[in-house]
Amino acid sequence: MNLVSSNSKKVFLCSNTKIDEKGKVDIILSPEFYWVRVFDIPVKSTTQARHVLPTLFEDILENVNELSYQVIKLEDDKYLCFAYENKKIYESIKKSGISLSSINSVYFAQNECNNIEQFVAENKSFLYTQDGILVKVPNGLLNDATNINTILDQIELSSNKVEIKLYNNVLTPKQIYSLVAVLLVLACVNFFKFYDYKNENAKLEEKTEILKVNSNLPSSMIQTNSILKKYKNIASKEIKKREAIAYILENKAIKLKKLKLEKDVLNLQFINTDKRKADAYISKKYKILSSQVTSLSLDIKVKL
Repeated sequence: MNLVSSNSKKVFLCSNTKIDEKGKVDIILSPEFYWVRVFDIPVKSTTQARHVLPTLFEDILENVNELSYQVIKLEDDKYLCFAYENKKIYESIKKSGISLSSINSVYFAQNECNNIEQFVAENKSFLYTQDGILVKVPNGLLNDATNINTILDQIELSSNKVEIKLYNNVLTPKQIYSLVAVLLVLACVNFFKFYDYKNENAKLEEKTEILKVNSNLPSSMIQTNSILKKYKNIASKEIKKREAIAYILENKAIKLKKLKLEKDVLNLQFINTDKRKADAYISKKYKILSSQVTSLSLDIKVKL
């Protein structure tokens, strides 16, 4: 990282900075982009300190829940705390002409310029207060202030980089919280629906078991399906039989005297019926196994 930084150009970014730089850059943010305070916080780590920063900054800032925060530990229970608006920095970088893909790292001027008591940049004046906080002051207040751009190359950058997202959020934090709340409500509704469905399914299974016991049905679905298949075959044969009889009776020219079903063969006996006409009519729909005239009757066997 040090090797990469040494090949990067340093840029002191103000709200009105314009630059045409194609190479890699390290950006130093002027105090216009952040708020900084030293707080006494009785915690052991910067992570713990960061959790309480919205409460500490709410006396001087609005919409503290929409800001980003960063903490540097100075000594036990004493922290240098930053609050900044990620979107504002992102928009200013875009307007400056710096390509987002060329940015190596971003830093707070508070940490990088502490060896320069006062300076100017982009016709704006900055100085460190007695408390060691870098602030922007009215123009003309400083005498013989150094132009920061003439000494940027001499600044040794620290390890305190700004944790910033170099992209624009489509949704604001408030909208994100609202969306999460809606999703949580939907998740709760789906959970209760699933729970209700599970209960209804259990009730149906219980009723099914009771019905099986009362009807002397087997408990196994394989046995039940076997029984269903058996009766479906029986029903199918009965339907075919009825359809065949109905078809034969529709023709008034042939007179059915008697019929008998043996497995899948229908034995028909006709009286006073022309064999040729009967064979022609029946063979349109069914296969005739045999057809013969005996005495005064016509006997036909039909394959169902």
